[in-house]
Amino acid sequence: MDHQSPFTLAHGDCRADVHPATGGALAALRWRGRDILRAAPAAADVRQMACYPLVPYSNRIGNAVLQASEQTYALRANFPPEPHSIHGFGWQRAWHVAARTSDSAELLLVHGGDADWPFACTVQQTVLLDDAGLRLTLSVRNDDTRAMPAGLGFHPYFPLAPGLRLQTQWDGVWSMGDDRLPAGLAPVAQASPFATPQPVAGWQADNCYSGWTGRASLDYGDYAVQLSASDNCRHLVCFAPNDERGFIALEPVTHANNAFALAARGAHATGMRLLAPGESLHIAMRLAMEDTAEKQHA
Repeated sequence: MDHQSPFTLAHGDCRADVHPATGGALAALRWRGRDILRAAPAAADVRQMACYPLVPYSNRIGNAVLQASEQTYALRANFPPEPHSIHGFGWQRAWHVAARTSDSAELLLVHGGDADWPFACTVQQTVLLDDAGLRLTLSVRNDDTRAMPAGLGFHPYFPLAPGLRLQTQWDGVWSMGDDRLPAGLAPVAQASPFATPQPVAGWQADNCYSGWTGRASLDYGDYAVQLSASDNCRHLVCFAPNDERGFIALEPVTHANNAFALAARGAHATGMRLLAPGESLHIAMRLAMEDTAEKQHA
């Protein structure tokens, strides 16, 4: 079996293009001929993909300095010209296909520790298509002799189509400074403007929201996508530039942006985790599709 070339999974009306060598990413997710996620162009880099895993942390580590267990570690600033480290190492590495069927795959990434992340760990991602749609799982195991800070997430990009309506709920937002890091040590109370379905057009956001319910609904008019995530994904990063790029990213994650530094300063509810040697962290995300046009005419 070829362990790194792109391949396509299929189940019923659903197709998923998997690119192990490009950050273990999905290049496309199609259902009944529709692009459920933003489809990547040919020869795309990972940031143009439909969805990629965030491991062993989400979003930014401020100024590429990791603070954990009263220790500091200098990381590589992996997203120039920004001075920060972002999204871990998984999105910038080639993954290995450990197992594969016609509608599922298991991807593996063994990390020995380097300038991007000083801890040894093993990362596993599964991609599964079923009658409802897509299910992704992601886990990281601490293979190091030291306690390892850890966080996980998924970075799916949804098409920003005319008339798209979003429904989801959270109870706080981490304010953002000019340096693109959380400006405060605690969430600012803010009820979700999408507690009932609302148009996404015109909404601009690049924030991490806390107290997320783990559910979101995207209504495209003739079809809808239900996003759900495991209970430990209590934060949602929303990147909605509302520009010519034509996407909205809704990222289920386990922790706030720059969570390790926030926790070191005494902030609460950051979602930051420390894994003992041999301990693992797991998350899951599901995208379930339904044809609302059929329901409307039933």
